[in-house]
Amino acid sequence: MGALIKYEFRKSWKMKGLVLCFTAFFELLFLLGIWRLNEDLLAASCTGLVLTTICGLFLIGVYGIHILSKDINTKQSYMLFMTPNSSYKILGAKVIENCGSVLVSGVFFIALSILDMMLLVVRYDDVQGLIDLMSVAITGDVGNFNYQGFGMACFDGVMGWVYLICLGYLAVVICATLLKGNRFNGLLSFVAFLVISLVVNHIHDAIYGDLYIYSMTRLISNVGFYALLTLLFYLITAWIMDNKLSV
Repeated sequence: MGALIKYEFRKSWKMKGLVLCFTAFFELLFLLGIWRLNEDLLAASCTGLVLTTICGLFLIGVYGIHILSKDINTKQSYMLFMTPNSSYKILGAKVIENCGSVLVSGVFFIALSILDMMLLVVRYDDVQGLIDLMSVAITGDVGNFNYQGFGMACFDGVMGWVYLICLGYLAVVICATLLKGNRFNGLLSFVAFLVISLVVNHIHDAIYGDLYIYSMTRLISNVGFYALLTLLFYLITAWIMDNKLSV
C-alpha cells in the first residue's frame, strides 16, 4: 500500500507544488502589507489567499479524479491494474493520497489563516474585532463564536470535499464500466456525479434540514454523514472495479 501511495503522490506533486507557490506569493504580500500597514496590499493578499485556498483544494481533488479516469480509460495506464494488487488496494491508495492531501492542505490553510489573523490582531491591537468577524463568518451571529465551533466548521468543510472526491471516483468508474470507449465518457461521468450529488443532498436535507446549519450538533452530524458516505462510496467503487470493470 505504501508503494502505491507514493506512486500516486508522484503523479500529482506538480499540482500541489503549484498551489504552494501561489500560497507563498500571496503570504509574502500579506506580510509586506502588515509590515507597511498598507490596507490595499492587505486586501489584495487576503483575497488571493482565500481564492488560492478554495481553488487549491478544488484542483487537488479534481486532479485526483482525473488521474483515476485516465488510469481506467487509456491504454498506457492499464499496467497499474496488472500488478499483484486488488482493486481495493489500488483505489484505497488513490483515496488515501488524494483525500489525505485535501485533509492536510485543509489543515495547513486553516492553520495559516489563524496565524495570519493573530498577526493582524498583534499589529492592529483589535482582538474583539477579530472575534466578532469570525463569529459572523462562522455562526452568522456576533458574540456566538467559540474555537470548537470554528474548528468543527473547518473540518466539516474539508470532509464535505473528501466525500465529493469519492463521489467523483464512483461516477468515473460507473461510466467507465458502462460506456467503455465512449467519447462522451467524461461528460457523462460529470452528469452522473451531479445526479448522485443531488440525490445525496436531498437525503441530507431530509435528515438535517431543521437543524441550524452552524450549530455544533449540525456540524458533528455533517462530519459523521460525510464520513459514512465516503466509506460507502469507496466500497461500492472498489467492488465495481474488482467485479465489473475491464481495463
